[in-house]
Amino acid sequence: MNKKFKEWKVKIRGLHPIIFNVMKRELELEKKELKKDQLTGWEENPVNWKRKAELKGKAVTIPERWFKSVMIESCKKNRIIPHFATRKSSTYTNYVTSFMVFNDKKLCGINDLQPFSSYVGAQGKNSTTKVWRVRPMVEKWEGTFKIIDPASRMTKEELTEIIEYAGLMIGIGDNRINNFGRFEVLSIVEV
Repeated sequence: MNKKFKEWKVKIRGLHPIIFNVMKRELELEKKELKKDQLTGWEENPVNWKRKAELKGKAVTIPERWFKSVMIESCKKNRIIPHFATRKSSTYTNYVTSFMVFNDKKLCGINDLQPFSSYVGAQGKNSTTKVWRVRPMVEKWEGTFKIIDPASRMTKEELTEIIEYAGLMIGIGDNRINNFGRFEVLSIVEV
């Protein structure tokens, strides 16, 4: 059988801690039932804040959707022009959207998560009240992703540029505006 697509294995390492805030529907509903004075206690309970991580069983993983979206955002911001482009205004944004991304590695166990606490957001219009929030964090981390390029048109150099820009300028996870989730590329290998 003739393979018509390229498959890449990408390994990244965190330069800064990664913070999770994956609010599943069950957590949203649970929090809605609480009164305002109960929210801080709920947030500080390790059983609750650990559930905000992306869990597969008792393992914590980096969601594939995060890695794919950071690559798409990188294409929009760095404006790299594809080698096969017919006009200068084209970018890889739509092309990278067609990628299939799979996470090959667990990040850590649920008990290895650390708390990251801060006051977050005003509650309601014209309110200056802030609520104490606790989110799961991993200090030192590495991730491995498999990327399937269905059209087989991207070169290794172009993919490397997109992912390096994503790691150094955008990052993965929550609180990226404060440089959390930044990463470096360890390797990109065509499988």
